[in-house]
Amino acid sequence: MHYLTIEQRESLQAALSARAEELRASIGNALDPTGEGKHSLTDHREDTDDDAVMDLESSMEVEALERHTMELRATEAALVRLHTPDYGECVDCGEDIPFVRLQASPMATRCTPCQTRHEHTHKSVGGARL
Repeated sequence: MHYLTIEQRESLQAALSARAEELRASIGNALDPTGEGKHSLTDHREDTDDDAVMDLESSMEVEALERHTMELRATEAALVRLHTPDYGECVDCGEDIPFVRLQASPMATRCTPCQTRHEHTHKSVGGARL
């Protein structure tokens, strides 16, 4: 049973499309901070002469870029799924994902109980990193 109305699907599509544009802009700015068509990350040598700080800043920048890229891929996949009959259906239990959850996270592929279970059984080994 898929309960999403046309209006609900349109609002989810608008949210996903807007987020995809934000992510593309953010990725583009990270890769070309000058806007001159040069693809490079920020050179932190101008900011500090401490190699450790420079490496940390570069590492954090690369990780942010990776997160944005992964989120963009998930957003684009959700835009494709949105037009399929199984969008809004939990991949684990097959139940409908509530619209309020999809509003909060239109990329969601699991209902809240299944997502909670998934997070508890698939905890990252490394934990939080600084």
